[in-house]
Amino acid sequence: MDAACLWPVRRGGLARSCRSLWLRRIIRTMTPELQRALKRHTQWFGSYKASGELKKIQVWLVLNAGQIEFLTPGSSYKVKRVKRNPHVVCYVGSKDGPAIAGTAQVITDKSEVARVYRSYWKIHPIRMAIVIGLRVWMEMLLNARVVVRVRPNEPNPVAGLSDPS
Repeated sequence: MDAACLWPVRRGGLARSCRSLWLRRIIRTMTPELQRALKRHTQWFGSYKASGELKKIQVWLVLNAGQIEFLTPGSSYKVKRVKRNPHVVCYVGSKDGPAIAGTAQVITDKSEVARVYRSYWKIHPIRMAIVIGLRVWMEMLLNARVVVRVRPNEPNPVAGLSDPS
C-alpha cells in the first residue's frame, strides 16, 4: 500500500523506524483487495432498517486511528438507523467490496467535524472545490453535519492507520 495515502498513528514512544516497520507489518496482514479498495476512499455504508434489512449508501471514508469516519447530515436516515442499531457493515471501495463489520457512533463535536472536513479536502480536492465543498461548509456552520465513526470489530483490518488530517 502506498504509505503516502495512509499514515501510522503515533503509538507511545515508538521511534520513527519502529513505526515504519510496524506499518509494514499491518499492511502485510491486509488482503490485496482491501489495500486497493482503501485507496479509493469510498465505501458503501451498510446500516440496518427497523425491519432488519441492510441498507447500503455510498459515502466517502476517512481513516482515523484505525476507525472509519465520514460526514453526513445530522438528520439523515443513516444517522437515525445508527442511533437505533449501531451495528454496521462498511463495504470498502465498491458495493460488494471487502466488508468490515463494526459498531458506529454519531459524533457532533465541531472540532471532529472540521477535522474530517479538512481530510476530505486533502483526499478529494477537485470534487470538494467543484461539487460539494461550499455546501458542506455551510452545513457545518449551521451545525447540520455530523461524523459517523465506525470502530471495526476485532481483528481490525485497518488498525493503526490514519489519513492525513
